[in-house]
Amino acid sequence: MPDTLWFPVRRTTFPERPRNPRRKVAFTATALAFVLILLVPQTSLGSGCPGGGKIQTNISVTTYISDLDSNVLQSTIASDGLGAYSDGVNGVTSILTVNGYNCIKWGDWQFGTYSSTVRAVNQGLLTSDAVQRGDPRYQAPASPPFWGTEFLESHIEVKCTLINNDMLTMTAGSSFTCPLIDRFHASGTDHRLLPAYSATGYPETTDVQVRCNTADSSGCNDWFIDPIGAALGTEAVGRLIQPPPRPNEQQIDDGDFSMRFHIHVTRP
Repeated sequence: MPDTLWFPVRRTTFPERPRNPRRKVAFTATALAFVLILLVPQTSLGSGCPGGGKIQTNISVTTYISDLDSNVLQSTIASDGLGAYSDGVNGVTSILTVNGYNCIKWGDWQFGTYSSTVRAVNQGLLTSDAVQRGDPRYQAPASPPFWGTEFLESHIEVKCTLINNDMLTMTAGSSFTCPLIDRFHASGTDHRLLPAYSATGYPETTDVQVRCNTADSSGCNDWFIDPIGAALGTEAVGRLIQPPPRPNEQQIDDGDFSMRFHIHVTRP
């Protein structure tokens, strides 16, 4: 999951608006631990895990990102208009990773276009979605790298195994919640939008819901990833941050945003 590689892709920009001063926030123990998770990529199952010393591979999956959420509203995580994202095609990564937490293999979906010169994700940071002063969820002024939507190099993943949930072993019709990381490169800097409450502890944020639609003898083979309570019109809430280059430095809190998305993942 490269953090620094950037390839030019299509961009749609909107007029610049005045930005609020950014707020630097000292780490709590929970936030520091999560930033370490963000900065240190998963590598392999620990030697103490069953099968940890064996050569194992990721499971390729296909990712579909809808331009409308389940309530037919504009998604803030939307597609580039080029159809399904297939693992290994045009530099796309779309997998159930073998390198899960808590000795769980293939329990987390990971998706990325950082290595692609063709594919991207349409990321939306809209003024109407920014959590404003006076809202009980307000923590810091909204100061994103752009207002509107842009086609950007992105990496999106759920960290279900971090809280001992396993996407592969789900049964048809079952669901659970997981933290989600939406990382994208904009204005020369990596940013992360985190509806990841169970991992970060940020009190104003939510997790997301993962639902298994169908399964076979090998486990679940069709998933939806949505905001929790999407069927009732509920949106996710994510904190926008710029992680520090080193764990002993301060992160930048760029405010919170309501998020809408409908992601469909299938195996293969």
